[in-house]
Amino acid sequence: MPQLSSGLVIAGAYADKVRRVLFAQLRNEIKSGKIESRQVAYRAGELNRILFEILVNKLKLDKGDVVRIRVEYELRDGDIEWKLNTLRVEAFKRVPDNEVEKAVREVIESAKEVLARPVTEEERAWTEAKEREVEREVAAKREEVLRKEETYPIPVEIADALIVGKTRNNETIALLKDSKGENTGMAILAPENNKTKATFIIIYGKEAYKAEATIEENIEKLSTSTQSLAEKANQLTYTKIEKQEAEKIIKQKLEELY
Repeated sequence: MPQLSSGLVIAGAYADKVRRVLFAQLRNEIKSGKIESRQVAYRAGELNRILFEILVNKLKLDKGDVVRIRVEYELRDGDIEWKLNTLRVEAFKRVPDNEVEKAVREVIESAKEVLARPVTEEERAWTEAKEREVEREVAAKREEVLRKEETYPIPVEIADALIVGKTRNNETIALLKDSKGENTGMAILAPENNKTKATFIIIYGKEAYKAEATIEENIEKLSTSTQSLAEKANQLTYTKIEKQEAEKIIKQKLEELY
């Protein structure tokens, strides 16, 4: 009896992999007319709905987790019959095997109810995603997490902050200068409950950095004592951002000045 095996695949792309594997296995049968491609797609979608219930609703997996799915099936009278009692799911996450087996068993027992329910937006997002798209999404999220986790001291000491004006959104903009008087970044200041929410953008060589902080002083006081703003910038820890992104932010804020 043929078996569909997904191999190791990130959870967010399981549905795309299941579809592609099933179509690859049945390509000769589709060409010969033993089964229509739309019926293969229908049965793949049916299995993917059951798997969504197991992976997402029961096991609470993230898109970046790794899974392996295996299930036997029979091709008969122009249709696919899934042998759900052979369905095996491996979840490479800190989920005990007994919990995975329990989730599989519970969903198989209620498969008719699962398939009868309307498709939710979350389910559609999982089951219609393409493997490469999910891989890019997961990689981007991992990169974002790493950026947030890695912090750095300020790469260049700020000697002064020059207030240059306000934006249409009532933000006060200050240019940050190093000890040579050269521009090295920007402070974006917004009022917040008589305090100041500050975003510091630093460009140093080929690298760019960002830090956010709430300053106890209000904007009016900071505007008359920019030395304290420079000192605050020097005390913070920063995360790296793309230099192009930093330049875009600075350009945008300068264009918003009035």
